[in-house]
Amino acid sequence: MRPTKKPRDRILDAADELFYTRGIHAVGIDEIVARSGTAKTTLYAHFPSKDHLIASYLQRRSEEWRQYLSEELARRGGPPVERIDAVFAVLAEGCASPGFRGCPFINAAAEYPDPTHPGRVVSDAHRQWVREVLRDLTAEAGVAEPDALAGRLILLYDAAMVGAQFDPGGPAPASAREAARTLVDAAVSSAPAKGSLGTATSAAH
Repeated sequence: MRPTKKPRDRILDAADELFYTRGIHAVGIDEIVARSGTAKTTLYAHFPSKDHLIASYLQRRSEEWRQYLSEELARRGGPPVERIDAVFAVLAEGCASPGFRGCPFINAAAEYPDPTHPGRVVSDAHRQWVREVLRDLTAEAGVAEPDALAGRLILLYDAAMVGAQFDPGGPAPASAREAARTLVDAAVSSAPAKGSLGTATSAAH
């Protein structure tokens, strides 16, 4: 017999499903309470306001993606150029997963443009983490301007998810991966020679 989830986890599960599929503004606290099978007093005992619940929902999403991407990069291994390509490969797999409704952090930022909103703060921190992953890999690859290249790559990272949201099953994730590979190969080719840097893997279409 599986143990019953704790009320906080049930509330977060319900919020995750409803916020992601329908949008944050469209979902009220009463609906989350009903879906989670908890009392409103229980919800507010764990999350003092809807804003706190929004931030917790996004934080959990961020932690799960950080762990998954980090584990996948470690598992796939290879030179830094191949690991940059792997970032986009893993992203493309996520965009093709059932129920994909775009990037939860981009979606939240669109609903909450105020940079001080708790949900926006979490979304901005998540995007900064992705940029740092790409920046560290480009620096490891020995390119001349890793910050600039990481800035271009994260634009492609964003575009893959937005394109997949508008055109499910379309070419956006694969196109973003191909464009990223082109940018990285060009940057590596023009970098000062520092030994073997590795080359990007061919696209799996």
